[in-house]
Amino acid sequence: MKILFLCTAHNSLSQRLYLALSTFHHVTIEYALSEDVMISATKLANPDLIICPFLTARVPKEVYENYMTLIIHPGPPGDAGPSSLDWVLLGDNGTVDNAGELLNTLSSDVCRTHWGITVLQAIEQFDAGPVWAFEQFSINIDQQTLSKSELYRGAVSRAAISATLAAVRRIQDIAFSTQKPLTGQSEVEGGWSAIELQISPDIRPHPEYKTLSVATQEPFQGGPTFHRPLLKAAQREFNVAKHTAQQISRRIRCGDSQPGSLSKVFGPDLYVYGGIVEDCPEGPNPGACPGAFPGTVVATRNSAVCIATCDGRGVWITHVRRPKKAKDAALWPKVPAVSGLVALGVLTASHVQDLQWDLPNNWAKSPFQTFQEVWIDFVSYAPSKQAAYLYFDFYNGAMATDQCSYLIQAMDYIIASSTSDNPVCAVVLMGGQYFSNGIALNVIEASSSPATESWLNINRIDDVVHYLLHEFRSRNIVTIAGVRGNAAAGGVALAAACDIVVAGSDVVLNPAYRGIGLYGSEYHSLSYSGRCGPQKAYQILRSMTPLSPFQARSIGLVDHVFPGNGSLLDKRIRNHVAVIVRSGKLGRIPWTAKQELSPAVLAQARAKELSEMAQDFYSPRSVRYHSRRFNFVRKVKPKQTPLRFATHRRFGADHLDEEEHNDFDDVEHYQRQFELQLQHHFHITSGATTPLSSTRDASSIRDTSSTRDDLHSPRGNGETMFSCYYAPVKA
Repeated sequence: MKILFLCTAHNSLSQRLYLALSTFHHVTIEYALSEDVMISATKLANPDLIICPFLTARVPKEVYENYMTLIIHPGPPGDAGPSSLDWVLLGDNGTVDNAGELLNTLSSDVCRTHWGITVLQAIEQFDAGPVWAFEQFSINIDQQTLSKSELYRGAVSRAAISATLAAVRRIQDIAFSTQKPLTGQSEVEGGWSAIELQISPDIRPHPEYKTLSVATQEPFQGGPTFHRPLLKAAQREFNVAKHTAQQISRRIRCGDSQPGSLSKVFGPDLYVYGGIVEDCPEGPNPGACPGAFPGTVVATRNSAVCIATCDGRGVWITHVRRPKKAKDAALWPKVPAVSGLVALGVLTASHVQDLQWDLPNNWAKSPFQTFQEVWIDFVSYAPSKQAAYLYFDFYNGAMATDQCSYLIQAMDYIIASSTSDNPVCAVVLMGGQYFSNGIALNVIEASSSPATESWLNINRIDDVVHYLLHEFRSRNIVTIAGVRGNAAAGGVALAAACDIVVAGSDVVLNPAYRGIGLYGSEYHSLSYSGRCGPQKAYQILRSMTPLSPFQARSIGLVDHVFPGNGSLLDKRIRNHVAVIVRSGKLGRIPWTAKQELSPAVLAQARAKELSEMAQDFYSPRSVRYHSRRFNFVRKVKPKQTPLRFATHRRFGADHLDEEEHNDFDDVEHYQRQFELQLQHHFHITSGATTPLSSTRDASSIRDTSSTRDDLHSPRGNGETMFSCYYAPVKA
């Protein structure tokens, strides 16, 4: 079939669904930027079916009345509204109908045991159309670190894939059953194949599709459902005098990663993120802040802060974002809590140091619930043989400069723990909720010099990869990437640098850097070519489209794909590692054994990659990266759908995305553009009435940093995505 996706953004769910459907169907994608755009996309694509995996806008009547249009709603049948996941994570257990009353009664420990997703047909009323499929899953809203975004990427996405595939099959079956074969031909004789299947929006699903879940054929197990309104950021505010650590955690995690909980706990209005409960039996930072009032910052660790709660526990705030004021051109970046609070004067550097609360220096997983980014699990699989599982759970998978340094400290500890009597034979990178997404764009955007911070960050993440390619290899330690969460850009290259890459079947890989305007580093020029060959490596870097683990395995980027998720996937990875450690055999020759990786080769590859990255950060070409980073971090609404996704808008071979043109990499092209902008700038500011001469000598002003920064700085004049959440607040 021809399928059109209408989405607010091509996010983790829509990417997974695209990969699942595109094997058997032609799928094209359009960002739902306006009603006119959605209508024109439908006319151009003329799809058999429209699917809306992630849509915050209303589908135009002209579309859903003429085409079967499916909405994927992140709630079970009967649930409706734009904040379904927010409400359930906040503690809505279905016992209170009125939403206003519900906000005042969210202290119950009785929570839903199940939640679900519904695939329903678009009609005029939101989330009220005929149901074509629903799926449910168990949920524990007090599971450590379970945020809205983690729930969405995990259980919600898996249920959505299952239900959507079932809905597509059901629609096809009903359409086939109502379709008449060509005159004179029977179904057996091929009458069906002789005509195009017509899917009318007037066909109706069977009633049981609404009442029985796809996988278990059981009714919804999670209790009554209602229409809930938009849950605004300010409605997630918590009262430290009466809300327990658990209740505060829920109010923060239900808005993470967007919009956050708008809170005054630190004084000024701030969106706060994280919400990890501190469960140390002796209280948070015992002895450092005895008798601290609820809401007081009592501990800092790895750029996060812990506030005391009224029940003698604590809650970790990992990140903050300043709210957008009417005078602000765009959203503020989301930054680590310590740096954000120091910048606002809420904390001082000495205060941060005094409140530093380190975990034990053995790098083990803490025995109690707390904020912990990096830990190591040493496992002995045979006499005198051990493996080190290295976990690094960085927020949104972003690896800032200091986090890379912290990870290197852990790697040094692994090396120091390997002795002749009990050697470490394997290091397994396990990542966290994400595996890794490379450098930390929010931290970079918030820095006083984004170019300098970008340079520091990429060099430090290169240092991490150097450990995989040299430090561990020189000690005969096998490196294995256990990719249990999504990975992008430098995160994919980080995994690819390992001897062996094992990926979960549910993950999505985005190897390309190009979409953010970067050449990329992390020794990808060695690992991608060594694994996939030069031609295929070039293709995956230029295509800028997601890969499934199976596609990645077919080209050599991944070695093994294991089904499952969570503890089941962890067990399968550990079983695989156990076989390797006990046998001393990798199963096949890894790419690192076939590719020369001498110090000279590594140094040459790094120098070449960083020379390109320097141009991405500092040369006239840097405008592509700085502007794209600005738009990504500050959630500027895109102006159009990239043609690599919207194939229905490719009107010829010369109809290309900006990134597909060769001059996208040409520094001289950007230099010429800069000089033209410079001439126009001085023409306007000087009040000249005639164009400046094209031969004017700009050499004296070309390198003036203030002029270049002014001309190359991104402008925040675009509409903000999810503006319902981020409406400007009064100054």
